[in-house]
Amino acid sequence: MKKIFFVGILSILLVGASYAQARIGVTAGLNASNITAKADGISVSADYKAGFQAGLVADFGITESFSIMPELLFSQRGSKYKEFDSSLTLNYLQLPVNATYKFDTGMGSQVFIFAGPYIGYALSGKQKSDDISEDVEFGSGDGEMKRLDFGLNVGAGFQYEKLFFKLQFNPGLYNLSNEKDYSTKNTNVAVTVGYYIN
Repeated sequence: MKKIFFVGILSILLVGASYAQARIGVTAGLNASNITAKADGISVSADYKAGFQAGLVADFGITESFSIMPELLFSQRGSKYKEFDSSLTLNYLQLPVNATYKFDTGMGSQVFIFAGPYIGYALSGKQKSDDISEDVEFGSGDGEMKRLDFGLNVGAGFQYEKLFFKLQFNPGLYNLSNEKDYSTKNTNVAVTVGYYIN
């Protein structure tokens, strides 16, 4: 799975490099994320935790109104439990690929909506509780967390010439836990700003 993830990233970058009409930009913003856990049919949602994301974005124009927009991001996810004074931070390399439809609003501006899948690979993680910090263990064993994550992007934005803003919701679809009868999934809301350099 790790090889598939990085081959996918490389393929998109190579396609982008060969596509003359592609616009390339930079993007950054704030995340508000949590992890929803379900055990024995009972769901427990943690408190939202602040994080950030930053990286590269490309816009492959198919028509004047429709484009495919992949991104390559460093993205912080996680959760916190105020009542237990604990938090979890997960650092992902993330690849969302969005189908985007744009509405021209005149004066060099556009409103756009987008949707698509994302796949993420956990680079590192920290669990903090009562001033004790531990690295998250990744793998396929009990007590370890899966590195891969995937889910959906749904959102809307506004673009003025080379500058754009986005609001998006990212529900995770993949169980990050290896334990039977127990599932944990990422959920994220993000507000980002970006700028096309060409």
